[in-house]
Amino acid sequence: MSATTSVSATPSFDYIPGLDGLRASAVLLVLVAHMGFSTAIPGGFGVTLFFFISGLLITRLLLAEHAQQGRIAVGRFYARRLIRLYPALLVAVLVATLVLTLSGAVVGWDKLAAALFYYANYYGIYVTFGLNRDGFDPFSILWSLAVEEQYYLVFPFLCVLLLHGTASLRRFFWVLAAVLLLVLLWRVTLHQGGASSDRIYLGTDTRIDAILYGAWLALILAQDAKKQWRRFCASPIVQLVCLFILLACFVVRHPGFRDTLRYSLQGLALMPLITAICFTSALTPLRRLLETKPVRRIGNWSYSLYLYHPIAIAIAEIIWGPGSVGPQRIGWHSFVGFVTTAVLLSFMAAIASYYGVERPFLRWRRRFGAHIVAN
Repeated sequence: MSATTSVSATPSFDYIPGLDGLRASAVLLVLVAHMGFSTAIPGGFGVTLFFFISGLLITRLLLAEHAQQGRIAVGRFYARRLIRLYPALLVAVLVATLVLTLSGAVVGWDKLAAALFYYANYYGIYVTFGLNRDGFDPFSILWSLAVEEQYYLVFPFLCVLLLHGTASLRRFFWVLAAVLLLVLLWRVTLHQGGASSDRIYLGTDTRIDAILYGAWLALILAQDAKKQWRRFCASPIVQLVCLFILLACFVVRHPGFRDTLRYSLQGLALMPLITAICFTSALTPLRRLLETKPVRRIGNWSYSLYLYHPIAIAIAEIIWGPGSVGPQRIGWHSFVGFVTTAVLLSFMAAIASYYGVERPFLRWRRRFGAHIVAN
């Protein structure tokens, strides 16, 4: 198998269409899991995949900016993040508040603050989300956005600190390796100290390695001038081993494993697999599927779909009952109506948000240096 594709593995602003397909896969995993199939569908892995893609892409872009300009404009980076994420988030929070209020629920200012100021993950740990009834709280999924934004409060400054002088990429590589090990050891310490699975699952301090593994891959690819890493990832044996590791992470249910080593193994397994998909010709049929227009379109919508599918679920539950708990709770007839309503509303709202809220801000992002491929 060839170890290369037309997509550059070195840091650049090139569009990687396969990543949009992977985003689509991630958001669909989350969507289906939240529709009442969380015991069978690994929705949490969908979030992990989102984290990994974010770490890979943002690090790749920051490395490209540094290579091109000799510096990283941190202020412009934060302006791009704010313009990219906040308009859609603000509208979604307003819609969620309206839906819950009309349904008779009370949305406190503390919950709104947690959503809008990106600390919903620790709010979920120490205060908790909930509607005082069975069913889905649309605010609960914002924990993952909080993890990402807390991570990006620090990471650009780490890039500025480490990307100077000779052997800067190698130094950066070993610093991230050390942090990845420390996060694993911290999870082990918390688990042995009696921390809950929710504490470990939701905490930025315990989940940032999912993003860091993507960043680590960007650094490996940046130094892969001889294509050794890409040839390694193109091996069918390596790919099968990584798939087996992921399968084991889904199947093994022991709390000690799931709260600690699981997240590290998922990150390590994703590194060769995503390299093989996006940066080699080893998995061309799969890459072509991920690069098809319908799949990439769902990837484009993935942020709005992530924001709005919980609101759609809440509306469907008002009509049909708490379907997110599972079909056994409301019966299969009502469950079919619940799923149909939730899926249709999810995509309708996501498409409206993407074209009505996200895309109008594209030109503002470009003013701050964003490299965006028009769809």
